[in-house]
Amino acid sequence: MATVTKEERERLRDAFLQLDGGKYVYPDGVTYWDKQEEVHKGAHVAGQDVHGGRAFLPWHRELCYRLEHLLREIDADLSLHYWDWTTDPRLAIGGRAALFTPDFMGNAAGDIGLPFPDFETTEPDHTKVWRDVAAGAPVVADLITVLFGFAIALDETIITSGDNLPEELQYTAMDQVLQGSHNYIHSGYIRGTIANPHFSFHDPFVFLLHSNVDRLWARWQNAPGHAWRLEPAQVYGRPGTNPASSVNAVLQPWGGGVDGTVRPWSVDEDPEDPAIAKTSKDPTIANPPQNDR
Repeated sequence: MATVTKEERERLRDAFLQLDGGKYVYPDGVTYWDKQEEVHKGAHVAGQDVHGGRAFLPWHRELCYRLEHLLREIDADLSLHYWDWTTDPRLAIGGRAALFTPDFMGNAAGDIGLPFPDFETTEPDHTKVWRDVAAGAPVVADLITVLFGFAIALDETIITSGDNLPEELQYTAMDQVLQGSHNYIHSGYIRGTIANPHFSFHDPFVFLLHSNVDRLWARWQNAPGHAWRLEPAQVYGRPGTNPASSVNAVLQPWGGGVDGTVRPWSVDEDPEDPAIAKTSKDPTIANPPQNDR
């Protein structure tokens, strides 16, 4: 994200703003943007292990795919870019642009401010999205520290984690390191609204964070010599062979009435956006996008 053109960043910013009003409103009166937080909450209500479980990566990949689809209703050529979380998003260094600015992602400390002054949060003690970014770049540390959510691992560490294990255990090993890094970024680095999983998707920066998570998973899948990671039936290893695993459950809340749940954006099914019941093994989820690697 920091290396794309200023024009591209502004197009993404403008699309986020448009999703929060105007004609981009669901039948229940909630904007396309605010609905992202309801979707995230809806997953918890539907019993999805969107944090901590093995479906964390595929569930958030689907969420990012769907957000990108909404962005393209506004700008057909727009893609969701990512933040390289080994860098300080406040600084413009070495050809990288600062991300927390009044003309792109808002403030790094306090209320989000321009360009999203009206982006609200449902947190008990705040009415506006807010941040409290830690000093410096994110901390890089040993794997034990990463697994406890107190630091990030370098990209190459993440995408090679578990390579020395049997194939059936490799996804779980990588997933644990990637989730640990992700957890630290949410609650230990960006902080503020984004720190609490029940409110984090009010903040537009969360999608730059999660597109980076998805990029790293895609890099792991595309690693040379591991073609099996591109096979939906094999990519998840042992969790994929367990019928009770979350990777074999219908991803909610997008599946409509499947498993007794209802999608959060309409009481009745929307004929323009029909419910699609699919698991993490669906090729549209298990096959990675063509990310900038």
